[in-house]
Amino acid sequence: MSGVCSSCGAVNKDGAKFCENCGAPITSETNVNNIPTAAPVATPSGLTPGFSDRVNDPEILAAVKKNRKASKIFAAIIVPLPLIGFALYSLITQKMEIGKALGAGAVVSLIFLLFAVRSFIKARANNTYEAVVTEQKARERTERNQEHVSTYTEYITIAKTDDGKKKRIVEREGGLVTAYHYLNVGDRFKYHPQFTFPYELYDKAKAPYIACVGCGTHNPVTADRCSKCNIPLLK
Repeated sequence: MSGVCSSCGAVNKDGAKFCENCGAPITSETNVNNIPTAAPVATPSGLTPGFSDRVNDPEILAAVKKNRKASKIFAAIIVPLPLIGFALYSLITQKMEIGKALGAGAVVSLIFLLFAVRSFIKARANNTYEAVVTEQKARERTERNQEHVSTYTEYITIAKTDDGKKKRIVEREGGLVTAYHYLNVGDRFKYHPQFTFPYELYDKAKAPYIACVGCGTHNPVTADRCSKCNIPLLK
Protein backbone atom coordinates (compact mmCIF):
# COMPACT_ATOMS: atom_id res chain seq x y z
CA MET A 1 0.00 0.00 0.00
CA SER A 2 1.33 3.43 -0.85
CA GLY A 3 1.29 6.28 1.65
CA VAL A 4 -0.24 9.70 1.09
CA CYS A 5 1.34 12.39 3.22
CA SER A 6 -1.19 14.18 5.42
CA SER A 7 0.97 17.32 5.39
CA CYS A 8 1.55 17.97 1.68
CA GLY A 9 -0.51 15.29 -0.10
CA ALA A 10 2.44 13.71 -1.89
CA VAL A 11 2.29 10.01 -2.73
CA ASN A 12 5.13 7.91 -1.35
CA LYS A 13 6.57 4.45 -1.93
CA ASP A 14 5.25 1.35 -0.20
CA GLY A 15 6.23 1.15 3.46
CA ALA A 16 7.63 4.70 3.58
CA LYS A 17 7.94 6.07 7.11
CA PHE A 18 8.66 9.66 6.04
CA CYS A 19 7.31 11.72 3.17
CA GLU A 20 9.75 11.91 0.27
CA ASN A 21 8.51 15.41 -0.55
CA CYS A 22 8.38 17.24 2.79
CA GLY A 23 9.94 14.78 5.25
CA ALA A 24 6.90 14.59 7.54
CA PRO A 25 6.23 11.23 9.28
CA ILE A 26 3.68 8.99 7.56
CA THR A 27 1.35 7.40 10.08
CA SER A 28 -0.49 4.16 9.65
CA GLU A 29 -3.69 6.14 9.13
CA THR A 30 -2.32 7.90 6.03
CA ASN A 31 -0.71 4.77 4.59
CA VAL A 32 -3.99 3.22 3.48
CA ASN A 33 -4.69 4.44 -0.04
CA ASN A 34 -3.82 2.13 -2.91
CA ILE A 35 -2.55 4.87 -5.23
CA PRO A 36 0.38 4.36 -7.64
CA THR A 37 3.64 5.75 -6.30
CA ALA A 38 5.17 8.85 -7.80
CA ALA A 39 8.73 10.13 -7.90
CA PRO A 40 9.56 13.30 -5.93
CA VAL A 41 8.56 16.37 -7.88
CA ALA A 42 11.14 19.08 -8.48
CA THR A 43 10.25 22.43 -6.98
CA PRO A 44 10.47 25.78 -8.82
CA SER A 45 13.99 26.12 -7.40
CA GLY A 46 15.00 22.92 -9.20
CA LEU A 47 15.63 21.02 -5.95
CA THR A 48 14.20 17.58 -5.30
CA PRO A 49 13.96 16.21 -1.76
CA GLY A 50 16.87 14.12 -0.54
CA PHE A 51 20.14 14.25 1.34
CA SER A 52 23.29 15.25 -0.51
CA ASP A 53 25.92 12.76 -1.64
CA ARG A 54 28.59 15.47 -1.39
CA VAL A 55 29.51 14.79 2.23
CA ASN A 56 32.66 13.00 1.04
CA ASP A 57 33.53 15.52 -1.67
CA PRO A 58 37.35 16.11 -1.62
CA GLU A 59 36.90 19.90 -1.45
CA ILE A 60 34.55 19.63 1.54
CA LEU A 61 36.83 17.16 3.33
CA ALA A 62 39.79 19.49 2.75
CA ALA A 63 37.79 22.39 4.24
CA VAL A 64 36.92 20.30 7.32
CA LYS A 65 40.59 19.39 7.79
CA LYS A 66 41.60 23.04 7.47
CA ASN A 67 39.00 24.11 10.05
CA ARG A 68 40.24 21.48 12.52
CA LYS A 69 43.80 22.72 12.14
CA ALA A 70 42.70 26.32 12.70
CA SER A 71 40.72 25.26 15.80
CA LYS A 72 43.78 23.56 17.27
CA ILE A 73 45.92 26.67 16.69
CA PHE A 74 43.25 28.86 18.29
CA ALA A 75 43.01 26.52 21.29
CA ALA A 76 46.79 26.53 21.70
CA ILE A 77 46.68 30.32 21.89
CA ILE A 78 43.58 30.82 24.03
CA VAL A 79 44.07 28.07 26.65
CA PRO A 80 47.18 29.52 28.38
CA LEU A 81 45.94 33.13 28.29
CA PRO A 82 44.16 33.06 31.69
CA LEU A 83 47.26 31.69 33.38
CA ILE A 84 49.44 34.37 31.80
CA GLY A 85 46.86 37.08 32.50
CA PHE A 86 46.51 36.31 36.20
CA ALA A 87 50.29 36.13 36.60
CA LEU A 88 50.77 39.52 34.94
CA TYR A 89 47.98 41.01 37.05
CA SER A 90 49.74 39.83 40.20
CA LEU A 91 53.15 41.12 39.14
CA ILE A 92 51.92 44.50 37.90
CA THR A 93 49.30 45.41 40.52
CA GLN A 94 50.62 43.33 43.45
CA LYS A 95 47.00 43.01 44.60
CA MET A 96 47.17 39.23 44.50
CA GLU A 97 49.86 36.85 45.64
CA ILE A 98 51.64 35.19 42.74
CA GLY A 99 50.76 31.73 44.06
CA LYS A 100 47.05 32.50 44.23
CA ALA A 101 47.20 34.19 40.84
CA LEU A 102 48.81 31.15 39.24
CA GLY A 103 46.27 28.87 40.89
CA ALA A 104 43.30 30.91 39.68
CA GLY A 105 44.75 31.18 36.18
CA ALA A 106 45.42 27.46 36.06
CA VAL A 107 41.80 26.68 36.94
CA VAL A 108 40.42 28.92 34.18
CA SER A 109 42.95 27.59 31.66
CA LEU A 110 41.94 24.03 32.57
CA ILE A 111 38.28 24.87 31.93
CA PHE A 112 39.21 26.29 28.53
CA LEU A 113 41.21 23.15 27.77
CA LEU A 114 38.30 20.86 28.70
CA PHE A 115 35.96 22.80 26.43
CA ALA A 116 38.47 22.57 23.57
CA VAL A 117 38.96 18.81 24.03
CA ARG A 118 35.20 18.29 24.18
CA SER A 119 34.77 20.20 20.92
CA PHE A 120 37.47 18.14 19.18
CA ILE A 121 35.96 14.85 20.36
CA LYS A 122 32.46 15.93 19.33
CA ALA A 123 33.65 16.96 15.85
CA ARG A 124 35.43 13.64 15.29
CA ALA A 125 32.69 11.44 16.72
CA ASN A 126 30.79 9.37 14.19
CA ASN A 127 27.36 10.26 15.53
CA THR A 128 25.62 11.48 12.40
CA TYR A 129 21.87 10.95 12.67
CA GLU A 130 18.63 11.60 10.82
CA ALA A 131 15.62 13.00 12.65
CA VAL A 132 12.37 14.93 12.37
CA VAL A 133 11.72 18.09 14.39
CA THR A 134 8.81 17.50 16.76
CA GLU A 135 8.83 20.63 18.90
CA GLN A 136 10.45 24.05 19.24
CA LYS A 137 10.19 26.55 22.06
CA ALA A 138 11.91 29.64 23.42
CA ARG A 139 11.98 30.68 27.06
CA GLU A 140 13.48 33.42 29.18
CA ARG A 141 16.15 32.35 31.64
CA THR A 142 17.82 34.19 34.50
CA GLU A 143 21.53 34.03 35.21
CA ARG A 144 23.12 35.19 38.44
CA ASN A 145 26.77 36.18 38.60
CA GLN A 146 27.80 37.45 42.03
CA GLU A 147 25.79 40.69 42.39
CA HIS A 148 24.64 40.84 38.78
CA VAL A 149 21.42 39.33 37.48
CA SER A 150 20.88 39.03 33.73
CA THR A 151 18.23 37.44 31.55
CA TYR A 152 18.61 35.72 28.21
CA THR A 153 16.52 33.68 25.80
CA GLU A 154 17.07 29.94 25.57
CA TYR A 155 16.07 28.22 22.32
CA ILE A 156 15.14 24.53 22.38
CA THR A 157 14.66 22.28 19.36
CA ILE A 158 13.44 18.73 20.00
CA ALA A 159 13.69 16.03 17.35
CA LYS A 160 13.02 12.29 17.08
CA THR A 161 15.54 10.07 15.29
CA ASP A 162 14.71 7.15 13.02
CA ASP A 163 15.41 4.70 15.83
CA GLY A 164 13.09 6.53 18.22
CA LYS A 165 15.66 8.45 20.24
CA LYS A 166 14.96 11.99 21.42
CA LYS A 167 17.44 14.74 20.55
CA ARG A 168 17.30 18.00 22.47
CA ILE A 169 19.23 20.88 20.92
CA VAL A 170 19.66 23.78 23.35
CA GLU A 171 20.98 27.14 22.16
CA ARG A 172 21.09 30.52 23.81
CA GLU A 173 20.79 34.14 22.85
CA GLY A 174 24.19 35.72 22.28
CA GLY A 175 25.68 32.47 21.04
CA LEU A 176 25.44 30.58 17.77
CA VAL A 177 21.74 29.85 17.21
CA THR A 178 21.35 27.64 14.15
CA ALA A 179 18.91 24.77 14.73
CA TYR A 180 16.08 26.91 16.10
CA HIS A 181 16.15 29.44 13.27
CA TYR A 182 17.00 27.04 10.43
CA LEU A 183 14.69 24.14 11.22
CA ASN A 184 10.92 24.05 11.67
CA VAL A 185 8.54 21.57 13.25
CA GLY A 186 7.99 18.70 10.80
CA ASP A 187 11.33 19.19 9.02
CA ARG A 188 13.40 16.10 8.39
CA PHE A 189 17.15 16.74 8.68
CA LYS A 190 20.54 15.07 8.98
CA TYR A 191 23.07 16.11 11.61
CA HIS A 192 26.75 16.19 10.55
CA PRO A 193 28.91 16.86 13.66
CA GLN A 194 32.10 17.35 11.62
CA PHE A 195 30.80 20.43 9.80
CA THR A 196 30.81 24.07 10.88
CA PHE A 197 27.10 24.21 10.02
CA PRO A 198 25.91 20.70 10.96
CA TYR A 199 22.25 20.66 9.87
CA GLU A 200 21.16 19.48 6.42
CA LEU A 201 17.49 19.66 5.45
CA TYR A 202 15.96 16.76 3.55
CA ASP A 203 13.77 19.14 1.56
CA LYS A 204 16.14 21.98 0.73
CA ALA A 205 13.48 23.80 -1.29
CA LYS A 206 11.96 24.73 2.08
CA ALA A 207 15.26 26.06 3.43
CA PRO A 208 15.66 29.83 3.96
CA TYR A 209 19.23 29.40 2.67
CA ILE A 210 21.93 26.77 2.11
CA ALA A 211 24.67 27.20 4.68
CA CYS A 212 28.24 26.37 3.74
CA VAL A 213 29.48 23.46 5.86
CA GLY A 214 32.98 24.90 5.81
CA CYS A 215 32.55 28.56 6.75
CA GLY A 216 28.84 28.82 7.63
CA THR A 217 28.09 31.48 4.99
CA HIS A 218 24.40 31.69 4.03
CA ASN A 219 23.87 31.10 0.30
CA PRO A 220 20.73 31.20 -1.88
CA VAL A 221 19.07 27.79 -2.27
CA THR A 222 19.76 28.00 -6.00
CA ALA A 223 23.54 28.35 -5.50
CA ASP A 224 25.82 25.37 -6.11
CA ARG A 225 28.98 26.68 -4.43
CA CYS A 226 29.66 28.92 -1.45
CA SER A 227 29.93 32.58 -2.37
CA LYS A 228 32.73 33.07 0.17
CA CYS A 229 35.01 29.99 0.14
CA ASN A 230 33.77 28.42 -3.12
CA ILE A 231 33.44 24.85 -1.83
CA PRO A 232 30.44 22.77 -2.98
CA LEU A 233 27.21 23.15 -1.02
CA LEU A 234 25.30 20.12 0.27
CA LYS A 235 22.77 19.82 -2.53
